[in-house]
Amino acid sequence: MLDDHATTTATGRSVPELALVDLEEQALERWASNGVLIERVMQRCSAREEFPVASGSSLSADDITSGPYATSQTLRRCLTAGIDHLHAVKTLVVDAHAPHSAATWSLAHGALENLATAYWILGPASRDDRIERTLRWHAQDIADSEAATRHLRLPSLPPAEARLISLEMVARRRRLDVDEVRRGYRVETAVAYADAQLPRPSLGVLLPWTLGSAFAHGRPWAALGAPTNALLPALAALQLLEAFLALYEQRARKALV
Repeated sequence: MLDDHATTTATGRSVPELALVDLEEQALERWASNGVLIERVMQRCSAREEFPVASGSSLSADDITSGPYATSQTLRRCLTAGIDHLHAVKTLVVDAHAPHSAATWSLAHGALENLATAYWILGPASRDDRIERTLRWHAQDIADSEAATRHLRLPSLPPAEARLISLEMVARRRRLDVDEVRRGYRVETAVAYADAQLPRPSLGVLLPWTLGSAFAHGRPWAALGAPTNALLPALAALQLLEAFLALYEQRARKALV
């Protein structure tokens, strides 16, 4: 875990959680050891039998209750997308030695966003909350796909309302708030949750995610407040990955890595 020290940006303003005195040295040390973790998780995401859910575990009960929208499969989708972005950072910066400031931040932004969503779904102690968040993730996927493809009239895609009604049926079985499920979720909500719940000390989630978004959209203010090491946002994603894997192991009662 990184040591938590305070410092300032080039503008003289404090950057909580991200600004550490010896970040440059620690970043290289962390990547030397965590590159192995990234490769192993990447390989596991490609194997169907990996990330097992033990019978009788908390996550197993979640899957039964959320079926056919199994919580574990939803988590796996988020994890796969997150680790793919994180692996791309490693490939670009560590393996190819070709850092790109904006692109690296953008890739880390994608990793943070997906891993934070997985952590947000799995985090609550209440099964109802976990099921509701699983369904909200699927509702958001329906809303996004409808917005993107409505004009294409794809024959292979069932109508959005039919898919939402299917989600509603699961929600009603658990007496969940159907309107809340239908509204989907905002990524900002998941990021804020992960930022608040991530074990301390950490590099945080909200600030590096926000900076990554700014870099992805070419916002000049990001360069004024960002640390100089392009690996730092990916390190924040690594910390979130580790926290998610530990929580998944607890819920699924199986060692993952």
